[in-house]
Amino acid sequence: MNLLTLLIRCGLAVLLVSALSALSAQAAGLQPWQIVSGDLPPFAIEHAPKRPGLLVELVEAMSARAGQPSKVQFFPWARALAMASSQPRTAILPLTRTPEREASFQWLVRLYVQRFAFINYRSKPPINSLDSARQQRIVVLRGSPNYLQLMQHGFLPNQVVQASSTEEMQRFLERGLVDAIYGGDVINLEKVRSSGHQLADFQVGMVLASGDVWLAAGKGMEEAERNALQAAYDSLQADGSLARLFARYGLTPP
Repeated sequence: MNLLTLLIRCGLAVLLVSALSALSAQAAGLQPWQIVSGDLPPFAIEHAPKRPGLLVELVEAMSARAGQPSKVQFFPWARALAMASSQPRTAILPLTRTPEREASFQWLVRLYVQRFAFINYRSKPPINSLDSARQQRIVVLRGSPNYLQLMQHGFLPNQVVQASSTEEMQRFLERGLVDAIYGGDVINLEKVRSSGHQLADFQVGMVLASGDVWLAAGKGMEEAERNALQAAYDSLQADGSLARLFARYGLTPP
């Protein structure tokens, strides 16, 4: 089978699955779904309609191909997480899949893999071990899995500050309220760059954990809709759209 035939068949399959998904939602009398996120560049970038973030663009393209186009709405991350947990047919991105979250969400499509690392100023010693990390005051994003990760590695609650946004995490570090950031390395380094700081002034230390990032929903998504979203992702991968999108943001697909 040549590439053209494969792409044609893939496209027809997506159209069929999308049509079935839309018909299933209509037949069931389901309300339109919504997608929420926080300001987590480069994956989701608030107030940037021309460059709204890698995973925002990806999921909006998937939703269009799946026959249920939707735009991502931005909220503080903890609020977005609460909305997805409590409101039917509310999807969220980018959500790290963890054992603690496993039973609470419908895991729709795997989008990326992120690493969680310690980041501090280059003028300070790098944090390359748990022993050195436990001597520091650390900031994490509220609603992320990072606080629990640190508790599981012997950190004390009074060592770890929870911030409402990645921007607030940066401010805490700038003002000397904490010694280091712990969280997604791609997200936090992009926030450093986009806020006008010099990347050369910062360093990435020990990577403590990694996790798959998903489009997920608390409840209410039909099986046909989930299949349509996965088929849409597969078609974007097959026709090269996925690779081109990742390249625009300087990243590599998972």
